[in-house]
Amino acid sequence: MAALRDQARELLERWKEEIQRLPVPASIDLVTGEAGECLERLADAILAMVENGEEAASFQPGGEMYRLAGEMGKLRFRQGFSIEELVQEHVILRNEFWNLFHRSVDMKRVVDFHLEKKINASFDNLLQAAAAAYFYQGSKEIMENPLRDPVTGLYNQSYFHGRMMEELRRSVRYKHEITLVLCEVGNYHRLLEDRGKEGTEEALRHIASVISRLTRECDVIARLGEATFAALLPETGWRGGKVMAERLCRYLEKELPARAAGGECPELYWGLASFPDEVRLPEMLYTCAVEALRDARSLAWGEISVYRGEESGESP
Repeated sequence: MAALRDQARELLERWKEEIQRLPVPASIDLVTGEAGECLERLADAILAMVENGEEAASFQPGGEMYRLAGEMGKLRFRQGFSIEELVQEHVILRNEFWNLFHRSVDMKRVVDFHLEKKINASFDNLLQAAAAAYFYQGSKEIMENPLRDPVTGLYNQSYFHGRMMEELRRSVRYKHEITLVLCEVGNYHRLLEDRGKEGTEEALRHIASVISRLTRECDVIARLGEATFAALLPETGWRGGKVMAERLCRYLEKELPARAAGGECPELYWGLASFPDEVRLPEMLYTCAVEALRDARSLAWGEISVYRGEESGESP
């Protein structure tokens, strides 16, 4: 078991590699910063538990690792994770640990079912702590302001996802098009370093104001996580969505550098997806829009990334 204890670094790298495959905006610090520190501590603690079963106490409610998992849950909520993505992250943590464990331990000689049960219970506790903290953070924000993001005044992510489901059901029922446009501030963390919290929030408020002014009353505009904005466009196909995104992009491209006054200027990336034009299943609209947003990082400034279904033969 001691040999496995020395592989915390390998486990951490495997976790990071797999977690970065999650379909979330690229601006989110998935495995660096606060999240990276939490993952490193978890890797050390889990492998220490393999060596010494008494370490499992820290994974129990009230224990150090249990509290750490709760902080991760709150962090992922602030970053705009869905609960499904939070669960998927914990599935990765568990699966990659067992892959390493089974490769490192001769299972023909070492079959400690009591240890396996204890490890699985610890992973269950980590997910329980993260999910509980995630929902607590969400309910706290809803109680403080059930609809609005406190920084920009746009709809918050909790309200937005509910409205999106409602609009998608209406789209299916009446066979209408619907498009989701996502806008990401790609250099969000550099903005924080250059402008500080107040200056960055001022830039976010300006972007939010422009998006609100240049969209329709029926469109649903929201801030998702730290650096991502969303515009849900009912009865709009991908062409109309692209025209709207291009208009917003051109307007902000002129305004933002002037307001930066020589400092760090927000770098915006745009991605969109449409149902049923390209996205065949309504529940996949958000995931496909995120995929388009990630692809936008390889495009030139001002270009809009449009999700194209496999059967599509038309160029965006």
